[in-house]
Amino acid sequence: MIDEKFIRETFLNLVAIDSPSGHENGVSDFILEHLQEAGVKVSKDASGNLIGKIAGTGKPLILSAHMDTVEPGRNIKAIAGKDVIRSTGDTILGADDKAGITEILSVLKTLRESKKQHRPLEIIFTVEEETGINGVSKLDLKKIASKEALVVDASGLAETIVTASPFIFVMDVEIRGRAAHAGNSPEKGISSIQVAADAIRSLKLGRIDSETTNNIGIIRGGEIRNGVPALTLIHAEARSHKLEKAKREVEKYKQAFEKSVKKYDAKMKFKVYLACSGFKYSENDEFVRSLSREWTKMKKKPHFKKAGGASDANGFAAKGIKAVPIGYGGKNPHAVNESVRVSDMKKIAQFITNFIINTSK
Repeated sequence: MIDEKFIRETFLNLVAIDSPSGHENGVSDFILEHLQEAGVKVSKDASGNLIGKIAGTGKPLILSAHMDTVEPGRNIKAIAGKDVIRSTGDTILGADDKAGITEILSVLKTLRESKKQHRPLEIIFTVEEETGINGVSKLDLKKIASKEALVVDASGLAETIVTASPFIFVMDVEIRGRAAHAGNSPEKGISSIQVAADAIRSLKLGRIDSETTNNIGIIRGGEIRNGVPALTLIHAEARSHKLEKAKREVEKYKQAFEKSVKKYDAKMKFKVYLACSGFKYSENDEFVRSLSREWTKMKKKPHFKKAGGASDANGFAAKGIKAVPIGYGGKNPHAVNESVRVSDMKKIAQFITNFIINTSK
């Protein structure tokens, strides 16, 4: 049922369009043209998200993928083999999430041509997923009827079904010391870098346990080599599949920096906010089981996965929509050795098509 040529051509056309976060207009125009040609009623909200509606029978279902990509993601030149498509090694490929977009467009083409009964669909292509699921967070739920969603945005095996994703807190720490000449009067200064280093030394970073991780991703301090640095900025995160664990890690960060600031007589601003809520579904959840059954019917073994990262599914879940990320088939997302198989994209498109048809009533 799935047109392999359409998948290959659509994907290659998409990855040739630059779409770093905040600059998705080219991809949006491409998708809009495809949806309008297919007769899909489609609109664009104030944030740039595309929302399409297709009538059907039974409970409505969201199909979603994001339009933005990470850097380095400009002037992508894809190398297309017989099955595997990869980047040249200078940029990402953009399979995250243009493979997901391709698969959804292929599903819509197949449904239109088959004329089989299927569930009502709400097609949502979001902006700025990579910078903090910003697009989905601004969706107007008054325009959305579905209570279930498939978010086509999980890397790895094509048969992936994500059942859990963490709560993520982000922290911005500002350490204020006192500037001084590093050679003439260093004793008059308070090194904000030394204060930050003292706090960081006392923290455990990386893997905390099977559900929890900590990371400091950015440190910026000082302005000149021969000056005691007065200001250092730290951008950190704590994530866990359990909200209380994530909160405890945040408190550890705060206490560590407070102790160091007091020790050196410095000052601090500590800001923290919940970047996204987590979710967790049982493998026996009926929605999850219905996805699993569809892979089994295709004689494929579903691959259940607890994700360490977030996706638009977290944003949908926070709005009360049961959103399950499923595989798009790509490997090594956000890396210059990213790749995807056409055969996997075709398999996933077939799986989604089958699911939409078989769960209609």
